[in-house]
Amino acid sequence: MKEKVSIVKCDDYRPEMIYQQLKEGLDLLGGIGAFISKGERVLLKPNFLIGRSPEKCVNTHPELVRAVAQLVLEASATPVIGDSPQMGTALKVAERCGVAAVARELGIEIVEFEPVEVKHPEGKFFKRFTLGKAVLEADTIINLPKLKTHGLTFLTAAVKNLFGCVPGARKAQWHVRTSHEGNEHFSRMLLDLAALINPPLSIVDCIDAMEGKGPGFGTPRHVGLIIAGTDTVAVDAVVTEVLGTHPEHFPTLQTALLEGYGTPDIGAIDLLGEEITGVAVDDFIFPPLIRPPSTFRKLLMSILKGPLTTNPFIDKEQCQQCGNCFKACPLSCIAEGVDGFSINAGECIQCLCCMEVCPNGAVDLKDGFLLNLFKRKK
Repeated sequence: MKEKVSIVKCDDYRPEMIYQQLKEGLDLLGGIGAFISKGERVLLKPNFLIGRSPEKCVNTHPELVRAVAQLVLEASATPVIGDSPQMGTALKVAERCGVAAVARELGIEIVEFEPVEVKHPEGKFFKRFTLGKAVLEADTIINLPKLKTHGLTFLTAAVKNLFGCVPGARKAQWHVRTSHEGNEHFSRMLLDLAALINPPLSIVDCIDAMEGKGPGFGTPRHVGLIIAGTDTVAVDAVVTEVLGTHPEHFPTLQTALLEGYGTPDIGAIDLLGEEITGVAVDDFIFPPLIRPPSTFRKLLMSILKGPLTTNPFIDKEQCQQCGNCFKACPLSCIAEGVDGFSINAGECIQCLCCMEVCPNGAVDLKDGFLLNLFKRKK
């Protein structure tokens, strides 16, 4: 049977508008009752990257969280809200992004993710994960990603949002563990993780998305859609089609196609609601592609890694010297000098944790000078 994905239009975040359009989209999938049962504990898993206001489009919008929570309550189930930011607590980020106020109004608990080791024998590449205890305690999980660009993974949507189920700094450890085999190995980890958690429903906040320099400091972009589905990979495939890009640009989706995860083929998905041709975005601004190195480049990487790769750098004029990047770097590649923080490109694994946690947009990407030469020759 085909995986189902629904697309509905939603012009803004007015509570009555988003509730009605969300309900319409879920009704196309069988209604909220197709995913939860009376009395269940339902974990709502938004994107809590860093504490910023809703109009910045960094986190899942509080009104989408409210609408989903209301539907769960109407189904006589108990919603809780949880995520694990790279730095700080879920409650602290929820306060700053507006979700905590919604939780208080509805009497919903915000839970922190206490680490628990979990075996995953069915994983294709990764057989063990550390997850938040609240993820395991929930009867059902509803995945609530924010559609954003991402310097490392190109886009962050349904699959990538589940990386937040890994508690705090342990996410940085995964970057280190997978870095030596390239982006495709990080994508394998994300896909194995998504298969382990296996949420029955993912609802992507595409009303106002983020383009350009995502995931923490890009540009808000109105898309006006809610995309929901029963398979995380299928949802990401539909998002990719709507934005008019190709799966080969999106490492997670490309890996899903090659390694047999989920339903990445748009032709194998039962599309409901709006037709993609009627809602497609033809000028979405994507981040620079961080392509896997060629065989020739791999031979030179040990001595010329910095010049041959795309690297993060710190704009000293925008940097407020908060130290977030220094604390988040998993390999201690960031040093503090007399003129501020700087990144050692030779040691950097391009995980972009520094870019994610910077509250001022001071971390950007640039190609090494030899990579620039290769691009010019092409």
